[in-house]
Amino acid sequence: MTPDPAIAISALTKSYGTRRALDQLSLSIERGSRTVVLGHNGAGKSTLLEIIATLRTPTSGTVTVEGHDTVAQAREARRLIGLTPQSNALDPLATPTEVLAFQAVALGLGRRDATRRTRELLDMFGLGEHRRTRIATLSGGTRRKVDLAVALVSEPPVVILDEPTTGLDPLSRLDFWHELKRLNQDGRTLLVSTQDLHEADVLATSVVVLRDGTVAAQGSPASLKQRVGQRTLTLALADAATSQALLTSSRASFRAEPDEPRTVRLALADTPDALTIALDDIGQVAGGVKELRLTEPSLDDVFIALTAR
Repeated sequence: MTPDPAIAISALTKSYGTRRALDQLSLSIERGSRTVVLGHNGAGKSTLLEIIATLRTPTSGTVTVEGHDTVAQAREARRLIGLTPQSNALDPLATPTEVLAFQAVALGLGRRDATRRTRELLDMFGLGEHRRTRIATLSGGTRRKVDLAVALVSEPPVVILDEPTTGLDPLSRLDFWHELKRLNQDGRTLLVSTQDLHEADVLATSVVVLRDGTVAAQGSPASLKQRVGQRTLTLALADAATSQALLTSSRASFRAEPDEPRTVRLALADTPDALTIALDDIGQVAGGVKELRLTEPSLDDVFIALTAR
């Protein structure tokens, strides 16, 4: 039996006057997944996340978080969600300790439990050395860790992150991705919106592509890549004669580039023996192979194919 999803969305519509930001959108997000939402500007990503997080109400349709309706049971649903907004909203004059302790008290924890939870989160994110440092003086990556720690004070099963690594340097991004994967290991559901296709490829167990307020596609990164393209094997050969020998003797369907007679390419079928057959054929002309490159379709290809107007 299929377990109930962490987030279930049915016929969700959100209108602003005559403009529909979301249009009859339906979506299911599995428990324990790292689901990344992609889409061009105006596709509805932020509106979708805000409705799930109970920050906006839909025009029509339903959203449930762990079985709780985000309109009829907004308070209960909100307790199950940790939110890291796109822009940092922390008090720049406060310290990480103060921010976390305040959040814990605001959520109803007693002083002793608030102190314990604050210490746990400082340790979890390696923030101990910054515990008394003002937020304004922390690096962007460290501030993002504090943002994430604040979202986890109540130990929510669902965490929503809106473009969490915007503005971070490459090393800080890698560090933050590591933290997100670590959080996901205990079964916590992560829902991430991003414009960074590489980030999506690194993080996602499931990708949702939005186009004009609807779901254009949903699936694992690998399945979406297969949907829009195939693996390509490209060979640079020593001379045109070697190229011709491969083209005439190969069991695989290599093709020559008209303007590059020493380059041949093969679109590999998604079958277990396709690469084996190609490599066997290449072995017959191995001495004339100067370069061999296997290219996979990318999330860039997926994004362009599914969101092009």
